[in-house]
Amino acid sequence: MRKGVALATLWLASATVAWAGEGADQTLAAFRPQLPPEMAALLRAADPAKGEAIFMRKCSACHDHKKEGGNGKGPHLWNLFGRTAATVPGFDYSAAMRKSSHTWDFATLDYYLIQPDRAVPGLLMIFRGLPKDAERADLLAFLRLLNDLPPPLP
Repeated sequence: MRKGVALATLWLASATVAWAGEGADQTLAAFRPQLPPEMAALLRAADPAKGEAIFMRKCSACHDHKKEGGNGKGPHLWNLFGRTAATVPGFDYSAAMRKSSHTWDFATLDYYLIQPDRAVPGLLMIFRGLPKDAERADLLAFLRLLNDLPPPLP
């Protein structure tokens, strides 16, 4: 196994245990993840332009990101940070997403984007996730800018 892959696997395994506890319910309905210090550092160095390219490749087919945008196959993402999950008017969310009742912030988005079906089992979105920390950091840096008042970086 390559060193980078082994380290990423080790970090993901340790982050899961640190966030939820071994054997604990790892859904966003059951607990609130904390942003690992390593991810906070990556966010401070992230490139929103790279994040926009990732968004356009992986997210834009279903999600609109413009301020005056609308819902598509997924809800629009303007003002995502600070929003309670499943609250965009006019979008028909899955029961699983409605039940999750978390607020989107750096920690919840990071956790969700690693493996969405683990974070919200039963959601309708078909997306495997972004396992690479640097890609998630770049994407989060871009999504952060899609707010009337972008939140400060951690």
